[in-house]
Amino acid sequence: MKKVALNVFALSLVFLATGCGDSPDSVMKDSIQLMNDQADILEKINSKEAAEKYKGDLEKFGKRGKELEERAKKLKLDEMPKEKREALTKKYEGEMTKAVSRVSTAMQKAAPHLVGNVFKDFPNFGK
Repeated sequence: MKKVALNVFALSLVFLATGCGDSPDSVMKDSIQLMNDQADILEKINSKEAAEKYKGDLEKFGKRGKELEERAKKLKLDEMPKEKREALTKKYEGEMTKAVSRVSTAMQKAAPHLVGNVFKDFPNFGK
């Protein structure tokens, strides 16, 4: 479980921002929202037709993920002191773990129906 928590934090640093008011808290909230949005769409994919229908939505997540990554770089979140990083992780750990689990489960169920390179720009799934 600790490995999952560390992976969740690492993932959150990648996704760390979309929205207004650049702060570590807003970045975490935006990361969680992005993952929940991804799960919302992935949970609707139960056929190749549905995968094609939602392909545009899935591709938008790649763009949002890249925007998050840029904001995280501007905020220098990877250089945040260990104590602050740990406090931030602890504050959002439950929500982040839930969101990561939800995306992972939805991705596994949708995977057989995905066609082409739908996920090439999808944060953390096409790399």
